[in-house]
Amino acid sequence: MLRVVLTLLLLLLPTVTALAQGAPATLVADRIDFDEGILTASGNVEIYSDGRVLRASRITYLRAEDRLIVEGPLTLLDGPDAILIADFAALSADLRDSVLQGARLVLNERLQIAATEIATGAEGRYTQLYQTVASSCEICAEGGTPLWQIRARRVVHDKDEQQLYFENATFEVAGIPVAWFPSLRLPDPTLERSRGFLSPRFSSDDLLGTGITVPYFIPLGPSRDLTLAPFLTNEEARSLGFRYRQAFDNGSVLVDGAVSKDKVRPGETRGYVFAEGVFFLPRDYRLEFGIEAVSDETYLLNYDITEKDLLESRFAITRVDRDDRFLAEVLFFNTLRTGEENRFLPTPVFTVERQRRVPRAFFGGQAIWTLQAHARQRRADVVPPGFPASSARDVLRASAAFDWRRTQITDGGLVMTGMAGLHFDAYNVNQDATFTDRTFARAVPYAGLELRMPLARSEVGGVRHVIEPVAQVILSPSNRALTPAEDSLTPEFDEGNLFSPQRFAGRDTRELGNRLNIGVSYTRYDPSGWTLGATIGRVWRDEDLGQFRVGTGLGGTASDWLFAASASYEDRLEIMQRSLFSDGFEFSSSETILRWNGDRHALETRYTWLESDAGAGRPRDTSEWEVDASYDLGGDWTGRANWRYDFVTNDASRAGLGLTYRSDCVTVDFDVERRFTSTASLQPTTKFGLGVELAGFGADDRRDRQRRCGL
Repeated sequence: MLRVVLTLLLLLLPTVTALAQGAPATLVADRIDFDEGILTASGNVEIYSDGRVLRASRITYLRAEDRLIVEGPLTLLDGPDAILIADFAALSADLRDSVLQGARLVLNERLQIAATEIATGAEGRYTQLYQTVASSCEICAEGGTPLWQIRARRVVHDKDEQQLYFENATFEVAGIPVAWFPSLRLPDPTLERSRGFLSPRFSSDDLLGTGITVPYFIPLGPSRDLTLAPFLTNEEARSLGFRYRQAFDNGSVLVDGAVSKDKVRPGETRGYVFAEGVFFLPRDYRLEFGIEAVSDETYLLNYDITEKDLLESRFAITRVDRDDRFLAEVLFFNTLRTGEENRFLPTPVFTVERQRRVPRAFFGGQAIWTLQAHARQRRADVVPPGFPASSARDVLRASAAFDWRRTQITDGGLVMTGMAGLHFDAYNVNQDATFTDRTFARAVPYAGLELRMPLARSEVGGVRHVIEPVAQVILSPSNRALTPAEDSLTPEFDEGNLFSPQRFAGRDTRELGNRLNIGVSYTRYDPSGWTLGATIGRVWRDEDLGQFRVGTGLGGTASDWLFAASASYEDRLEIMQRSLFSDGFEFSSSETILRWNGDRHALETRYTWLESDAGAGRPRDTSEWEVDASYDLGGDWTGRANWRYDFVTNDASRAGLGLTYRSDCVTVDFDVERRFTSTASLQPTTKFGLGVELAGFGADDRRDRQRRCGL
C-alpha cells in the first residue's frame, strides 16, 4: 500500500495545515481519504508534531472543530519521558489538548497510571487522570493485582514541576488497603531532587526503644540541600538528625549531625556533628577540613552512628605535584576511650612541611629534601602522681632532611641501588622531667646499598614466574640521643617497609644502628586470571639498641620472620596472609583475609592475631574473627550475615542478620544486630531495623532491572 506524507498534502490541501498549529507537522499512513472537510487516515497511522508522536490504526480529522478523533488502540508519545496508551481519544490538531478514554500513562518507563479518562490542557503542562490506579510494579496477565498500588479519585501530573498530586488516595499492598490519604504529593520518576518526605525507617533496640525515622528532604537550590531526619521512640527518645550538602564552583561541603534527648542521660542534650569539605585554591592548592565532635562518650554507639573511639578534627592546606609537596595542617583529638582524658592528649598538633625533589640529577641519582616545623601541646600543666612523665609534655620541633638514591642495572640484570641521607631535628621540650635540657638537637646520617636480582621464566601458555631475591645493607650510627617519642609509638613491620631505611611513622624517632635486610619474593602470573605471590624476609642488626618493643616484631638483634602471601583470581577471589613469627614459630602477629565474590554471593572474612603490647594500647592478646557475607536467595531476595568473635574471651562481640527484597518496584530491608560487649557506661544491646522504599517516584537506578511478577 502507498505511504502518504503530509508534506505533499500541504501543497495540495491548505486546509490540512490546521494540524500544524504554527509548527510543521507530518502525517504518515497507508491510506488517506477526504470528504467535505473530513480527513480520514487509516493503516499504520503516525503523526509527528513538535516532539509528540501519535500512533494509531485509524484517525479522523474534523476541520470544522479542528479536532482529531482517534480509534484505538493508540499510543501518544509526549516527549522522551511520557507515554499515553488508550482505547479512544479526541485531540487538538497539535496533539496537546486531548481527552483519552480507557487510558494508561507511563512515565519514564518506571511508573504507570491506569485511568478511565485522561485529559490534557491546551498548554500541555497539566494532565488530569480520573479513577486511577498507579504502580511501578509489573502487572501480570495471570493475576491482575500488583505488589503495591495507589488508588485515587484523581491524579494531576504537573509536567513542568515534575510532580504528581493524588486526591482521595488509598495505598494497597497485594490488594489490601493499608493507608488512606486525603491528598498526597509525590515526585514523578524524572525528578532527581524534590522537597518532601523520604522512605521511613523503623527501628527497635533495648536502649532507645521502638521508633521511626522519617527523613524530609529540602532542596535549597541547584547546588545545595538539607535533609532533616526526626526520630521518635516509645521510650521518650527524641532526636533530630540533619545532613547539609553544598557544592561550590571550587569545592564542596558535607555536614552530618543530630541533636537528641533520651533516658540514657536524662536531662542532657546529646548530639554530634561530623563535617568535611574541600576547596580548590589558586596554583593547585587545596583547603581541606574535617570536624568530628560529640556530646559524650557513648552517643555514637547508642545511636549506631560509628564505632570510632578517637575523634579527629583537621584543617589543612595542601599541594602535591610531580616534584613538590606542601602541607600545613592542625589536628585536634577527642578521646572516647575509657580511662583516657583529653587533657593528657597532644592537641592541638601543628605541622608545616615542604618536600621537593631536585629536578636535575644529583651525583647521577635522585635527591629529595624535606623541611618541617612541628608543635604539639597538652592542656595539662602538671603530671599527676602515678602518671608517666610525658603526660603534660609540650614539644616544638624543627626538622630538615636530605635523601638520595641512585639505581644502576648491570649487564647481567643485577639491580644496584645506592642510598644516603641526613636527618636533622632541633627540639624544645617543656613540662617533662625526663629532659633536663629543654632545648637540644640531633643529627642522624645513614648510607646503604641494595641489591636485587629479578629472575623471570615463561612457560607454554603464557604463565610467567618471577623470583626476586633482595639484600639491603644500611649503615647508621648507634648512639641513641634521647628524643620525645610522640608520633612514632607504634611502628609497623610488613612487606611494604621490609626494605626501608626508616620504619618509624614519624620523625621523632629515627632508626639507628647497622642492619641487614634480607628477603625474597615470588610471583606467578597466569593468563587465565590467577596471580599468586609470596614474600619472606628478616632484619638482622649488629646490636640491639632497644628501639623496638617485643610486640612490633622488630626487637632484638634479629627481627621476627616476615611472611606474606596472596592469591587472586580476576576480581572474584582474593586471599591475603601476613604473619610475624620467631625461629620457634611463636607468632607476634598474623592476619588472614579472604574476599570471594560470585554471581550470587559475596564473602569477606578476616582473622587477626596480635600479641599484647602495652606500648601500643593492647594490654592483652587480640584474637578475633570477622565474617561479612551476603547471598542471593533468588527471586529478588538477598540475605546478609555478619559476625565478630573474640577467641581470647571466647565470646561473640557482635552478630547480625539481614534480609532484603529488592525488585523493580519496591525495596524492603530488615536487619537485626546484637552487640555483646559491655563497659561501665555501655550495656549489650539488640537492635532491629526495617525500611521500605517504593520505586517509581523520583529518579532511581532500577530502569534496567528485570521486571517480574509476584515475589
